Amino acid sequence: MKRFLKIFSITILVIVIVSIVALLLFGRNNHSNLSGSVSDKIDQYLTNEKFQGTVLIAKEGEVLFTKGYGLATTDLPNSPSTLYQIASLSKTFTAVAIMQLVEKELLNLDNPISQYFPDFPNGESITISQLLSHSSGIPDYLKADFKFDYSKEWNPNDIVQTVRDSELEFTPGKSFSYSNTGYVMLGLIVEKVSGQSYANYIEEHIFKPSNMINSMFTVSAGIPKAEGHVKGEVGPLMHNSAAYAAGDIISTAEDLELFDRALRNNLLISKETSELMSMTHAQKFPNQYGYGWYTHDVMGKKAVGHPGGYPSGFRHYVTRLIDEDLTVIVLSNEMTVNSKKINRNLTSIVLQQPIWIWEEKF
Repeated sequence: MKRFLKIFSITILVIVIVSIVALLLFGRNNHSNLSGSVSDKIDQYLTNEKFQGTVLIAKEGEVLFTKGYGLATTDLPNSPSTLYQIASLSKTFTAVAIMQLVEKELLNLDNPISQYFPDFPNGESITISQLLSHSSGIPDYLKADFKFDYSKEWNPNDIVQTVRDSELEFTPGKSFSYSNTGYVMLGLIVEKVSGQSYANYIEEHIFKPSNMINSMFTVSAGIPKAEGHVKGEVGPLMHNSAAYAAGDIISTAEDLELFDRALRNNLLISKETSELMSMTHAQKFPNQYGYGWYTHDVMGKKAVGHPGGYPSGFRHYVTRLIDEDLTVIVLSNEMTVNSKKINRNLTSIVLQQPIWIWEEKF
């Protein structure tokens, strides 16, 4: 009997050890990491591209690959926890904030913006939905015609005033034209409806429930963040108020994956609202746009995505394959990096498709 118990105990111990080793090597499920060959192919591709920034790839709630390349600052390597100005990736946060207020029945997508900007020309014929989908016809204050000064501090109401007297580019709802102005106006609507500052609303209703503890609007003294570069040189000064709800958020690749996960788990908005955001609401070839997302197919699979860029030297791209539950995040602090191309080719590698011979046709 004692011999049997000894053998039984040894057997149980071996099983436990093997189980622990298997868990460490293979993770909790098949998506805990990529196969060595795929991971190596991704790393080799990014190295060959001389990529500078951070990549994170996640599928079904598991991070498959994440790594930083090059330098964030002179003495700081890029990493998954590096802070970046995420620029227009912020627009998705603004759109989610608006949709949260819609779900609470505090506003309606068909509300005319004259309810919130009573003196804005044509405000009675422009809706919140059209601001969200870039189909309002309101000119983009960042276009060269307006000679916008990025370097000074801006009040968002003053940003809106820069285009107030300009003609609409088209009849509202009849076309698509990317407008940062529209998203600045959406941020002001969030403030007017919620009674909170835009930054406080995003922090309380998006960052906090998503557990995004490393996302913010201003960086405290002594905390390092990535410097933007243009052809290897530090980019021009851009004040952090120059984009407001169109692009002022500072975040990390890790936190953006948490935001993606919160959306997929319906923690921030309902599944039905997420689907509404992912539908095409405005288009002008080759662009299709929903609410806070470009809508498109990637290798025949339904996807949404968004670019982000600052003239100070940042270029980002996020792609979310809806049915595959696959997200590819590319953040770069070098203006010459083609983050969209890199994002698509990383997606190709993960899906084990050929690398694209990339040509910008439009």
